[in-house]
Amino acid sequence: MTDDELAAELAAALADRRAPREVVEAAKGLFAWRTVDAELAALTYDSLVDGLEGVVRGAAGPRALAFEAGDVEIEIEVVPGLGGRRLVGQLAPGGGAAVELVLGGESLSLTADELGRFAADLPAETVALSLTITLPGGRVIVSGRIAV
Repeated sequence: MTDDELAAELAAALADRRAPREVVEAAKGLFAWRTVDAELAALTYDSLVDGLEGVVRGAAGPRALAFEAGDVEIEIEVVPGLGGRRLVGQLAPGGGAAVELVLGGESLSLTADELGRFAADLPAETVALSLTITLPGGRVIVSGRIAV
């Protein structure tokens, strides 16, 4: 068998195989790590996990998340809205910053205002979300991906 025949046979065998969508999204998410100097923001609070015990939360209610990276805190809340959901967030300490929101395979560029506030519309369905925050001095903070 020649190399060309082997390559053709291999290509035919793999032609019908497609990676699951979640695997493709996770692989794309790895590109968020292309900035070696970025700090990882640790998830410090998730209302789905850290909420009050014994309290029944409705699926349509708001969800709060908090991340920390050194002296920077990132708080976001996902609230239901008409035709979808809304993400509202705030950086502490405040100050303008570039915010990149990755939703599934799409990227959305936002700007936090002088108080550190930012917001974006989200689709109604659950998506994997990650944040990349670039502070005025060039410091970059990234979060892991989380389903919201």
